[in-house]
Amino acid sequence: MTSSLKSTKLPLVLAMLGLTAAAIAGCGTSDPAPISGDFNDRGRQLFTAKCGTCHKMAQAASTGTQGPDLDAAFAAAREVGMDEETIRSIVHNQVLHPRPPEEGFPGVNMPADIVTGNDLDDVAAYVARYAGVPGAAPPKAPGEGPGAQVYAENGCGSCHTLAAANSAGVLGPNLDEVIPGMSKAEIKTSIVDPNASKAKGYENVAMPDSFDSIPADQLNQLIDFLVTSAAADNSGG
Repeated sequence: MTSSLKSTKLPLVLAMLGLTAAAIAGCGTSDPAPISGDFNDRGRQLFTAKCGTCHKMAQAASTGTQGPDLDAAFAAAREVGMDEETIRSIVHNQVLHPRPPEEGFPGVNMPADIVTGNDLDDVAAYVARYAGVPGAAPPKAPGEGPGAQVYAENGCGSCHTLAAANSAGVLGPNLDEVIPGMSKAEIKTSIVDPNASKAKGYENVAMPDSFDSIPADQLNQLIDFLVTSAAADNSGG
């Protein structure tokens, strides 16, 4: 690609992302914090819960159409030489300072404070690592059946321990310990309405409440996987 083509393409990339030249230059922005050690898992889970309903991104298995296709936008950005750290800063600042809604399209804008603090840092780092990267795909999960993949794609292992999925998260309950005492109906409620009843010792832990958007067939596959892999009582309906 010639330099003239690159210079032509860059403004198109920035327009697609809804960014300004000032944002890239750092004017009126703040630098993201250092990346946390588990940003891939946490960032992916947070992105799925908060961003995936509006943005398409292959590694997150998200298909949203309200916002820009992040793979398409950042593939072009990478092609003109934008590095991961720059992309990370762009995402961080775009979330911190979302564009106001345009006249005539009041509902098409990103909500303010959709993620903040360490959560924002991890989401920005996650998007910068995978958006627009050729061949990026959802992680493959250990375990049997399609439910294992649903478990992996929704980032459950970043918070929960489950031996069958080779996950060792500690933010939420150990599923090998709690699932065997639950019916399928209780498991479903814990996923789609996590604040309805919290496990003892985790009353102050917030689980994302957007997993009710998991398609019904995938939700059933996930529940079946949890039931069988943790030897749960499957008498519930």
